[in-house]
Amino acid sequence: MTNLRILCVQLGFHEAYPDASTLATTYNDGIYYVASFVQQEFPDARVEMCQMFWGEKPEDFPLATYDYILISALATHFWSNIETIELIQRARRPGCVVIMGGPHAAFAPYEALRYADYAVIAEGEIPAVQLINALENGEPLTEVDNLAYIGADGDLVVNKIARYGNIATAINPKFLAGAPKLHWATVSMSRGCPFACSFCYAIRLLGRRFRTKTAEDVRSELDAIYAQTGCNRFYVTDLNFTTRKDYCREIAETFRDRDYKFIAMSRVNHADDLDLVLDLKRSGFDEYCLGVESEDPSVLQAFNKRVDPSEQTRRLLRFAENDIAIHSAIIFGLDVQDRPAIEATARWCAEARIMHPVFVCLAEYPFQNLLYGARQDVEDHRIIMEVPTYQHYSFVGIFPREMRPSELQRGILDSYDIFFRRAFEIETRPQRRARLKAYSRSVDRGREGMRQHIHFLEQLEKPYYTAAGTLREDLLKADFDARHGELREWLARSSKSTDVEFVKRYAR
Repeated sequence: MTNLRILCVQLGFHEAYPDASTLATTYNDGIYYVASFVQQEFPDARVEMCQMFWGEKPEDFPLATYDYILISALATHFWSNIETIELIQRARRPGCVVIMGGPHAAFAPYEALRYADYAVIAEGEIPAVQLINALENGEPLTEVDNLAYIGADGDLVVNKIARYGNIATAINPKFLAGAPKLHWATVSMSRGCPFACSFCYAIRLLGRRFRTKTAEDVRSELDAIYAQTGCNRFYVTDLNFTTRKDYCREIAETFRDRDYKFIAMSRVNHADDLDLVLDLKRSGFDEYCLGVESEDPSVLQAFNKRVDPSEQTRRLLRFAENDIAIHSAIIFGLDVQDRPAIEATARWCAEARIMHPVFVCLAEYPFQNLLYGARQDVEDHRIIMEVPTYQHYSFVGIFPREMRPSELQRGILDSYDIFFRRAFEIETRPQRRARLKAYSRSVDRGREGMRQHIHFLEQLEKPYYTAAGTLREDLLKADFDARHGELREWLARSSKSTDVEFVKRYAR
């Protein structure tokens, strides 16, 4: 296997639907960890990276020379780049194996396998190496973890799910050699989250058991990325960085002498340990992306969020008082969230001093309960599928019951105006006002795409709503069944929903 040539491809966003979030980075770290681990295990292989976020294109690479092409994609990346994926299919040499990973392959392997030979449906480093070894040595695929593929009988095969211990993989900085000036560099320090918020797919990719790298390994990884790119700002993609306080303190001490800045994901109750918050702040942790989602107790209960909603505002204000900038996704789309509720939530975000709220739509993949035995918040037939905005969150992807999709999209768009108007009334500190202005400019990048999506939704929704705006659910379901009934029957033959051990490892 010394002469293997492997291309790793990160698909990008549709030009009309950019990621306008202030947390938008110029790369997703998952494919970089897979590429780095593959290079480590096959040191004589030639592993290359095509990063479409930076404007690189697969057609600019010698596609006919590779033995393996690994593709990573969110759903919106997948449906925005069908022509690119088809080009890879046409241009690859006979015998070249295409493997797709990332969230879309994990939750819709039946779609990924239209264009890929194999789909990885959870953590990818070890399965990628297992798969390459099995294929190169002519061994059966039954022992390859986290793998989905079309079997000899034409049905979908889903292998066992494996969760791994402390994988010490670091991003190999050579894969960032062609990077432009980075606003943020993404890294992970740990994996897993012990909580079970219903809307969160991430624990199905990375599991619930919290596993950390050593602080020394993290420092070495970040120092190498900084040396390669000059970027000293890091977005920590851990599902819940502050799960273990002792680990946080160790990380804080490790980076005390570095001039790095961090955004980390956490829960709002992190504010309860102000000593830890300030200790981390002294080491550059002055921004957090918090799982707030809503101020409404009924919404939080629906999402299985185990937080005290009465304490949320107090906790958020505590962060603001200590100059900690808070990002949060605020989710709309439940039946209880009418237009006045949406507008009230937008105002609350400003009054709770959230600095970067991202107003998003509840999103779901279809067939999750059928295929994996996993909980769904939205029924299959109410999901808008196979469009470039699918699973983009900022773009409405469901048929609400008491509100037209286009009206929900307008509510998301209007929420930003409500938030910024109130936030500028409240915020007096120059630094925080400057942040708000910068975030407003970032949001403006996505407004035209939202307006374009509203026009799309207005045409799509016409047959399915009464004059009063109530969903004609029987008609919608009948149309869905007519289009996707055969797919559902095919998936049912491969369902893992009755496999107790599989569901235990995979379900949210």
